[in-house]
Amino acid sequence: MKNRGFTLIEILVSVAIFATVMVIALGALLALSEANRRAQAINSAVNNLSAAFDSMSRTIRTGQTYACVGGSGGTSPDCTATPGYGFTFTAFGGDTVTYCLSNGAAASCGSATTCAVGSRCSILRQINSGNYLPMTSPEIAITQLSFYLIGSPITGNSVQPKVTILASGVVSSSGTASTTFNLETSVTQRLYDQ
Repeated sequence: MKNRGFTLIEILVSVAIFATVMVIALGALLALSEANRRAQAINSAVNNLSAAFDSMSRTIRTGQTYACVGGSGGTSPDCTATPGYGFTFTAFGGDTVTYCLSNGAAASCGSATTCAVGSRCSILRQINSGNYLPMTSPEIAITQLSFYLIGSPITGNSVQPKVTILASGVVSSSGTASTTFNLETSVTQRLYDQ
């Protein structure tokens, strides 16, 4: 009995099968890596948006003298039927704070009414008539920001003030991939100033 090794054809076939399997595995690994990178970018942007909303909520909750900007036209106390594109109030320390939407230096933000021109579509904060500063990261494009207010003490209303904030926009994770979002939060005043 003679010991034989592998023939050249058997080796070529096995190398071709191995190469095919490795190309498929590498493609799947690259796709998984790209999906993970996009998911991390979206997660980071959503965390930033969540931090902005949390900051707004905490500051509004302890504020007073609430008023909508826009809505019924100009600065009006309550805006229950027509939302305001901005919101102003006196914060706990006595500072006047305004939140609104930047128009991104173009009509790309989607909202017809905004409070200030910025370099991108973002939520802006102004303290005591200072500069408007962005609260959201560049990966987030806010297309709509609306404020509903009921119970402003300016109107003499005895209802505890409540602000509802609606935001929608797009989170970009890479050059072509993006995810849309819609957020809503309600904040009730914790200080009683009636």
